[in-house]
Amino acid sequence: MMIRHGWLMTWAFMAAISGASKSPQVHLIPLTPQEQQIKQVLLDLVTKEDEAVVTGNKKVLQSVFPAHASAFQHALQREKYLKAWITARGLRITGVTVGLRTPAIRFITPHRVQIFGVVSEAYSLTLPGSKDSHRSLYDQFGLGIRHDYELVNDDGHWLIATDLFTDPLNQDSRLSHHAVPASGRIQRLAPPPASPEAAKAITYANTYCGAAPGCGNDRRYNPHYVSYNGEGGDCTNFVSQALKAAGFRMTPWWEYSIRRQEGSPAWVNAQRLKDFLDASGRATLYASGSYAQLTKPTPQYPHGAIDAIRPGDLISYIERGRAVHSALVVGYDHFGYPVVDSHTADRFRVPWDLGWDRHTIYNLWHVHYPPAPHAPSQRP
Repeated sequence: MMIRHGWLMTWAFMAAISGASKSPQVHLIPLTPQEQQIKQVLLDLVTKEDEAVVTGNKKVLQSVFPAHASAFQHALQREKYLKAWITARGLRITGVTVGLRTPAIRFITPHRVQIFGVVSEAYSLTLPGSKDSHRSLYDQFGLGIRHDYELVNDDGHWLIATDLFTDPLNQDSRLSHHAVPASGRIQRLAPPPASPEAAKAITYANTYCGAAPGCGNDRRYNPHYVSYNGEGGDCTNFVSQALKAAGFRMTPWWEYSIRRQEGSPAWVNAQRLKDFLDASGRATLYASGSYAQLTKPTPQYPHGAIDAIRPGDLISYIERGRAVHSALVVGYDHFGYPVVDSHTADRFRVPWDLGWDRHTIYNLWHVHYPPAPHAPSQRP
């Protein structure tokens, strides 16, 4: 579910922090002591919330919110989903580290404050029961999430009254309830990128994947491109940038205009990019189905179709027959699981199905990268 962030601030400020501004050069004002204090309060609350979600401590989780807050019910759903997902995968989360940026803080009253916060979460995973937990059975992934918070002071204690955000742990918007992860686990030796050009796309993705821990560029998007967060999502814009950085030439149908500061429909829309890749021959749709279908052994894919995906390939996420999300496969984790980078809810090396429902349909694409005659520029 997409939530617009505009209620919290003026358009100029919102445009600057979301990346939607036509003029990305913005000078942010340092926080006042009062703002620094409330930022620390929020960081403490979010850290407590995330740790409670990971450990399943509902009592601690409830202490973050006022009684009967819908944000508490949402946090319970996230805890339930994450527990189900790691159980189905045979994994264990050993910890979460939280970072926070607060581009906008607005004090409504002495006891009520609205904050636009960018939360960075680094999750540590292990696979219990192995003899070598320091290498092959330990890994991390990162999430970067933009929140509209409202804090209230209840009898001297700050609490999260409202928390609006695009949830990467409940990404399938078809469902009125929280997503239920598919069961099963994959293990395999990680293949290398299919070509040097695929490696360039991966390098670009890891550099500009945004607010997630592990991303480069000071955890910020490439400033030479506009961001579509708040306008339907930035996932496909990001994938298109990575493909261009790998050497794909722009066309009249798939292009980014520097003058207009906007991408064509095929550049920014998941379904239109899917159609363009198919029609242009730049990628081949080699498998489509649910998690269960893509991990099931077949004569063509003895270890399941997902086992054939390569670093640099793409995944389209399908709802009601249309692509709603795009992600770039950037490698495999130490458990042999394909991991992706994406935008909107920013992801760095996140398991490819985390946050999606057991009924979600995935399109798996082999990308046919062209030889690059020269090193691509990071500018459009």
